[in-house]
Amino acid sequence: MKKSRMTRLEEKIAYLFIAPFLVMFALFKLYPMIYGFVVSFWDRNSEMKLLNTTFVGLENYIDVLTNRSFWQAFGHSIVFSVIYIIFLMVFGFIIAVILNRKFAGRTVVRTCFYIPYVTNMIAVGIVFKYLLNPTRGPVNAIFRLFGAEGPRWFSSPSLALPAAAVVAAWAALAFHIITCLAALQEIPQDVYEVAEIEGATFMQKVVKIVLPYLTPTLFMLLTITLINSFRNYTAIVGLTGGGPGTSSKVVSLLIYDDAFNFMKFSIASAEGVIFTLFIIIVNSIFTKARSVWENR
Repeated sequence: MKKSRMTRLEEKIAYLFIAPFLVMFALFKLYPMIYGFVVSFWDRNSEMKLLNTTFVGLENYIDVLTNRSFWQAFGHSIVFSVIYIIFLMVFGFIIAVILNRKFAGRTVVRTCFYIPYVTNMIAVGIVFKYLLNPTRGPVNAIFRLFGAEGPRWFSSPSLALPAAAVVAAWAALAFHIITCLAALQEIPQDVYEVAEIEGATFMQKVVKIVLPYLTPTLFMLLTITLINSFRNYTAIVGLTGGGPGTSSKVVSLLIYDDAFNFMKFSIASAEGVIFTLFIIIVNSIFTKARSVWENR
């Protein structure tokens, strides 16, 4: 069927509107991804070799996979992600269920929970570094009131990474709360009324009604949270800087250091490719698990 002149004009206008996005995506997303993948097969691992055209194949990948620092940072990324995901999924759901109930000042409380989500992570880091300062911070001052010495939150090798993960999750909590709230409000009220007539307790309603209705939403949030948990560079830089020592150095920070501090561009590209493949594989597993659960 031949298109009318007006339809063709509308299509041209539509392409005109999406052209800026396509250009920006190609320049700042697609090109860097392709370039990084290509560079990972070349020897550009020093400032003297930036224009090196020597093809080394999988040599950079072998160097990365046999590097203890990479696996240490990889382990830190996994720990960060596990804490981040558990905190967000559990507290996001619990707070959403609480805020879904009617009480005085509910709108104000909801707004307060949303503020950290729109705040710059570096600013959040500055605030929490003050709050959790071991000597001058108000949190440790509470410990001292009871005669106890507060933890050294960001300067302890065992606490720095978990503390950074919890702060990062706190900053992202609003998205989970709002999403769960939206799903909760889609549950028919007559379902609750029938449950109340049957004498169901609050916890029984949560387990038998809320959780089944929210399962698709929770799986969607789990997938998003999984991906976001590995985008932890800003949180680590703003809170610990990868320290003390390398106790909280994650893969994203390792890639930055190798590329821009040590000029190992090919090594950093190989690390990025490996870590991206890992994220894709894990996400595929979650997606498959979601499909199996929904079709059971």
